[in-house]
Amino acid sequence: MIASHFTAVQIKRVTGVINTGIPIGGALGGSTLVILLNLFQIKPQSLVIVLALTCLIAVWLLRLIEVRLSPVRAGTAEFRSHKTPLQELLAAFKYITGSQLMIFMSLGLVVFVIGNKLLEYEYQVIIYPKIFPDATHRATFFATYEVFANLAWLLIQLFLTSRIVVNLGVGASNLVYPVLSAIASFALFFYFYWKSQGYVQESVTVTLALGIFAHFINQEMRGALRTPVSNLLFNAIPPNLWGTNKAFINGIVFPLSTIMVSVFLILMTSTTPSNYLEIRYPLEQLSYLLPLIALVVSILGIIIALPQWVAYNKGMFGLLSRELFDSRMDINTSNKIEGLKHAVEEKLNSSDPYHVIGALEMIRLLKIEHFSSYVGHLLLKTKVHEIKQYCLSTLAVFPRSSAILTYLLGALIIEEDYQTLSLILKNLAGYPSADFCKEVEEFLGHPAPEVFVAASLCLYHHPLYQRKQNIERKILARLMGNSDSPHFSLYLYALGELQQVHYHEVVIPFLESSHVDIRIAAFTAYLRILADQLDSYQPQLLIALNSPIKEIKIIALQALKKCRPLADWSVITQLLGDKDRILVNESKELLRINLQTCKPFLTTQIFSDKISTQQRFEILSLIYNQLNDEQYHQLQQEAHKSLKKFVRIHWLIKLHLSRARSSKTHLLIAKVLQEVAEDYLLHVITVITYSSGKNQEFFQRVSRGLLSTSRANQGNALEVLSNAGEKFLTNKVLRYFEERINDIQGFNRIYMVLFSEALTVAETHYDSLLLGLEHDFIKACLSYIEFEKSGHLNLAIHNKKIVELLTGVPTLIRK
Repeated sequence: MIASHFTAVQIKRVTGVINTGIPIGGALGGSTLVILLNLFQIKPQSLVIVLALTCLIAVWLLRLIEVRLSPVRAGTAEFRSHKTPLQELLAAFKYITGSQLMIFMSLGLVVFVIGNKLLEYEYQVIIYPKIFPDATHRATFFATYEVFANLAWLLIQLFLTSRIVVNLGVGASNLVYPVLSAIASFALFFYFYWKSQGYVQESVTVTLALGIFAHFINQEMRGALRTPVSNLLFNAIPPNLWGTNKAFINGIVFPLSTIMVSVFLILMTSTTPSNYLEIRYPLEQLSYLLPLIALVVSILGIIIALPQWVAYNKGMFGLLSRELFDSRMDINTSNKIEGLKHAVEEKLNSSDPYHVIGALEMIRLLKIEHFSSYVGHLLLKTKVHEIKQYCLSTLAVFPRSSAILTYLLGALIIEEDYQTLSLILKNLAGYPSADFCKEVEEFLGHPAPEVFVAASLCLYHHPLYQRKQNIERKILARLMGNSDSPHFSLYLYALGELQQVHYHEVVIPFLESSHVDIRIAAFTAYLRILADQLDSYQPQLLIALNSPIKEIKIIALQALKKCRPLADWSVITQLLGDKDRILVNESKELLRINLQTCKPFLTTQIFSDKISTQQRFEILSLIYNQLNDEQYHQLQQEAHKSLKKFVRIHWLIKLHLSRARSSKTHLLIAKVLQEVAEDYLLHVITVITYSSGKNQEFFQRVSRGLLSTSRANQGNALEVLSNAGEKFLTNKVLRYFEERINDIQGFNRIYMVLFSEALTVAETHYDSLLLGLEHDFIKACLSYIEFEKSGHLNLAIHNKKIVELLTGVPTLIRK
């Protein structure tokens, strides 16, 4: 419940303070116990009244927390479950069985319980009774121990726990306790084994010291380190599943582990020979055998903590923008291929066409050749045209075979749908050694343009077909028809696929067509025809990159790949900032092909403040691994400057919002300032992403999380960022977001902490600070404010873009 009131990063810092109640309570309990028993001579059975009063106080405190504090995570709508108890139980079971983190947490708890109980038996049954044979003396020792041990626990909880968790991270911190447990087990084994062999003399002081050391590690260090850090692992689990997952860990795994180790100890220590399964060892042998087993178990705990660390990081990463990414299928079927085949086979035989299509897509993506005959038979027997089309696209990814060719030719004979026929003919074009020209030639007279074009190209590129000129004449004849026909672009495309240079003049008139699809087809055909002479047309290709039509830009980029390197790469880097991923990927591919030539230009670009965050990210994806140490350092320093600007802009936003709303542009300026601040932050995240060896998905999830209005998402993003690997910039970002600044003076304090320098800006310089951002929209807003005051708008002092913004203001801003 407490964890739900903090973000994933905040809980790491406060977990030490929150858990100090346990050692404080232990120390107070031990002191109270000594006083009540020895000073007031209260009987032990009367202590139940004190326990009842303590429980009532605890309930009152929990009620107080619930009333005064608002949950950040589990209490919000996005994390609240709306299922019935049975549905929640089933969902939790599915999550537990499919979650690597829960599996490793369960295994870790099993080995912890085994090692813990073995060490506890060692000092409670073997060491302490031998040193304190009198029960009263032993009880007094325990009470004294509780006071001092809990005080030591308190100091560790206050000054070490949070620092260890913050510096090492949650995953690495889980290694600390099993390492300490292994040390204690090794010390006990070493001493008692050597004592049994006569290498060392028995010493009460050494024995007691080892017992206290093992006791402290096993009990107090468990509370100071293992328990809080294990609780932090639940940060990587969806908050609506916390309750059921904790119930599984504490209500099933823990009791079963306790039963296992209890049975083991009974068998090891039994003194009654009533059952032949019972194993009896002398106390001297148990004194070193139990620590030896605990040592082995502790080493297993260390081994389990390593994949648990990885699973935690993956879990935290998975909580960011889950709705944007969970729909993607994780194609990792190496160990489940047989089960997958069975599932796909069931879907293929389903009566629901959507299930069949889903199975076909799965087969196509994974290229499961086992189903080629299934797909071929389905192509011939199904009546659903959409399923036939998916069958053809699936068969196209398989290696060419005579069996598949037989299915295609069979479908060609019986098919009537023109779209399906065109797909069959396109698939047949991939079989140049088979002679099916006679069958295909019949479709040259088909009324559907799609079928005619597919059949023409299939035959034209077939090495066994002789009448190629006849096909050229047929295509040209159709081009002489009505250019307003909706299928005219198909004929232009077909002419281009012939790749005959002497036809380029036929295409030229259509390059300026008023129909966009005809212009695209003509441009494509023109470049296909001149495929071997593209170098001489490079200037025209660069002009085409300024076209408003996306398809023409993509075609031009594809053609530029076959040309000599460009003299100026700026037009290509500008395209890296486009919103269309196909266009960005084509631009990157062109740069990658010519990377040795364009690398110097790209290197200067990443240090420029004139490019967008997206452009910088895409350029770094190409050249980051080729930068030298000096350039790495410069890149980090530029990001550091951007972080400074980010804090300054947020200070300016706070100042702006504190001023009276005297203009209609007040909220517009605040919004633009927020966008500017976000750009600077994204620059920092970009550098952190590449410095940590992460990918674009990491950048997208973390940036969305940090820019989210949800504190829970923001906390998850900060936790993922803290585990990334880069420390210099990350620590500053974490510190800023954890500060939760509420006033202007707070920015001066955090700026000094982060950058060891004063925030040298004054509130009286508000207007000059806004103008200093060199942002056209802000300048337009400030000019409009002057217009509101004076009624005069001086357009002559502004550039064209600002003038366009200002002249549109009366229509954009409404009351």
